[in-house]
Amino acid sequence: MEAFTQRERRKIISLYQAGWDTEDIAVQFNASQSGVRRVWQQFREEDRDAPAFDRCGRKPTLSDEQKAQLRQIVQEKPDRFMRELAEEVQKRLGVTVCRQTVGEWVRDLGFTRKKSRCTPRSKSVPM
Repeated sequence: MEAFTQRERRKIISLYQAGWDTEDIAVQFNASQSGVRRVWQQFREEDRDAPAFDRCGRKPTLSDEQKAQLRQIVQEKPDRFMRELAEEVQKRLGVTVCRQTVGEWVRDLGFTRKKSRCTPRSKSVPM
């Protein structure tokens, strides 16, 4: 389930202030009672009507052009670590993401993450 937007959170708070019950508000928003109750609790205790994180529940996305650039970055040096790819994406595309997100993007583009061998094959042991 995605986080409530600030507009939804404000509406939930106003419904509570108007005397609505948690169950009725949850039905109104097609959400869980605990999620609705938590919004009200955060407002009462912290006077906060915004999500705790600025991009809460929103996954960063790439345009088709940026996906093509990411494909090129991976093809240039396919055995980079995800951390290195994330740094390169930030440098070239201006998109700040964690290594896990870059890993999902790389997987979605159809690349595998098998590392290249850095040593020659063993002649004494069958592989």
